[in-house]
Amino acid sequence: MPKLRDIPLADAAVARSGTFSDAARALLDHGLPGIAVLDEERRPIGVFTDDDLLRGLFPRYLGELRHTAFLEDTPAALEARLESVAAEPVTEHMQDVVCVDVATAPIHVAEKFLHTEWGAVAVVEQGRFLGMLDQLAFCRAVMAGRADAG
Repeated sequence: MPKLRDIPLADAAVARSGTFSDAARALLDHGLPGIAVLDEERRPIGVFTDDDLLRGLFPRYLGELRHTAFLEDTPAALEARLESVAAEPVTEHMQDVVCVDVATAPIHVAEKFLHTEWGAVAVVEQGRFLGMLDQLAFCRAVMAGRADAG
């Protein structure tokens, strides 16, 4: 089994002072299901996920509807929504972050993934952010470690 310290992590984060637009850009640039929101000491205080991006781009009430045929669907409506949300603080859109210490055994990391809504966790050392680990990268490392052992 690989050690968490040996698995490549993505430096996928945005500062607490960042905006929705900053977080969206970082999330899309890294291609991960979630990025960390960091305080001034690089400690994770939240996570901005692909779900947060979707909820920011479109009105939250869509999740309550059974159909949307009656809603306006124009480029102007989407552009207006984007303009209204772009400068909002990322802290208004983030969720609680799931962190694992870099010394955590792989079996416990797997348990975190299985109990987390999104497929990424923040890896920390003494509380400070080292990087994001997504579920596929973790599985890839576990499978590669198994191949190396065999």
